Amino acid sequence: MTIDRGLTKTNAGLVSVVRPGLRSGTGRSASGTARTNCKLAALYLSRFPNKKSKIKSQKSNTVRLAPTPSGYLHRGNAANFLLNARLAGPEGRVWLRIDDLDRGRFRPEYLEDIFRVIERLGITVTDGPSSPRDFSDNWSQEYRMKDYHAALGQLRTSGLLFACPCSRTELANGHQYGCLQGKVSLDAENVAWRINTRDLYPVRVPDLVRAEPFAVRLHDVMPDFVVRKKDGRPSYQPACVVDDNLFGITTVGRGQDLLPSTAAQALLSRLMGFGELFARIDFLHHPLLTEADGRKLSKSAGAEGVSGLGDGFQPAKLEALVTGWLAGG
Repeated sequence: MTIDRGLTKTNAGLVSVVRPGLRSGTGRSASGTARTNCKLAALYLSRFPNKKSKIKSQKSNTVRLAPTPSGYLHRGNAANFLLNARLAGPEGRVWLRIDDLDRGRFRPEYLEDIFRVIERLGITVTDGPSSPRDFSDNWSQEYRMKDYHAALGQLRTSGLLFACPCSRTELANGHQYGCLQGKVSLDAENVAWRINTRDLYPVRVPDLVRAEPFAVRLHDVMPDFVVRKKDGRPSYQPACVVDDNLFGITTVGRGQDLLPSTAAQALLSRLMGFGELFARIDFLHHPLLTEADGRKLSKSAGAEGVSGLGDGFQPAKLEALVTGWLAGG
């Protein structure tokens, strides 16, 4: 990952704001009383990222737990959940937002595991689905497709969007069909929509526990990232921006491996008309938990799930870990 310090490029002007509506359901009400069992108040960073980090107590924030039902959750996922619950503050709101766009890897048993892990951690979710059935009936991302496509439509006039029919093998040798020159129609079949990242300055990413922001060169770490797949479905990046705006998220704790995603979402937030991402959301990027051999924990690589750890699962150790993250460790 290439991360250095630099200037944020502001070549993308704001466009008309998309105001998607919430789908009503039978799950937890967004207006319900927010209650968590948090032990620490949330952290706050001064909006001036070049100055020394300034941490204050906050009564409440709105956070989200955003797992994907593509594998059993591991210790790293559990620690991240605890971090976000702590960031919410004693009177904060905790959304459960399950990212199920990848239907190919979705399994009902993985969905059920999410609810088991949250219950086992003792986290009170105040908003979102209350059960796997409630999620399927009311909260799947499938119900927000119109919102995602409306936001994607805003990218047509950004000057950075292009259509690309290239396969991964072809992309290893560069774009093959004049994609970057606009020779492929955005309305053609079997094309992905990508963002041209070549001329962007590093995106400055302020962090709650760092005195200086990260600077992420998108073209080095996520070149020409996809915003709409060849099957016409939105990718993770624009969907995350839409959902965070839709649910009023104010604070996000995520792993440092997602710094490129934070940078991409900051760019998309402007291009899609939602304004400056860091003006409405504070981020904390925490270190990753690893296996004994140093590899990061991964559901796809078979990391041991929280639900299967039995007596070996020790929440107190995860709480201590989270305390260290909140202190900048």
